[in-house]
Amino acid sequence: MISVFEKTIPDIVVVSAAFTNVDDCETHKKKAFDINVVGVKLVCEQIQKFNARCVYVSTDYVFNGEKGNYLEIDKVDPIDYYGVTKLKAEKIVSSTCLDYLIMRPSVIFGTEKQNFVTWIIDSLKEKKNINIVTDQYVSPTLNTDFARQLESLLDTNQQGVFHCSGGERISRFDFACLIADVFSLDKNLINPVKMVDMNWFAKRPMDSSLDVSKVSAFQKPLSIKESLNLLYIEMEDAL
Repeated sequence: MISVFEKTIPDIVVVSAAFTNVDDCETHKKKAFDINVVGVKLVCEQIQKFNARCVYVSTDYVFNGEKGNYLEIDKVDPIDYYGVTKLKAEKIVSSTCLDYLIMRPSVIFGTEKQNFVTWIIDSLKEKKNINIVTDQYVSPTLNTDFARQLESLLDTNQQGVFHCSGGERISRFDFACLIADVFSLDKNLINPVKMVDMNWFAKRPMDSSLDVSKVSAFQKPLSIKESLNLLYIEMEDAL
């Protein structure tokens, strides 16, 4: 890693690599800690050594989900180990790097990687019945919209913590139904269930939706429908 910094001498380093499977983080805590905490610490030490700017991609799971529409100044209180490790990493970033930006997205999706949206699309295309919770609320974030928010914050030399998610709060179930509508898939295959019905090992926050007022002053996040319509176009272009 040191040689990479020496060869490139970066001005900005985006720290996005993480162990993100919430249940696996709960059952493999050492691996989660090593990747999400120790790894970030090592990178941050090099970032500061080379006087670079640190951009850390965190998560909405630093909140307990009891409130929803969280502001950047609201109390952080993760209820699962994934959230615990991400919060520890946030603290490392803010205490190690003099010039840092912490961005908290929610349910990131896009064309390239398996994620909630692509899983919904693939499952419905294969005519599979899927169970989606009606009582968990999030602020889904298109990765290219997230990138636009990042670019705007960097261009204006912003520092500190920003909630960089989609512009709306929605339940996972309603989001799945909207995905089906946009991609002309059968939403009757989507079964509404409650969080207590899911066989999850780790706890999840019930409402980790984010208030995006702060970032909106620099780049207004897309609505959920706008994000899905853009994703549809991006997927068509990728064919």
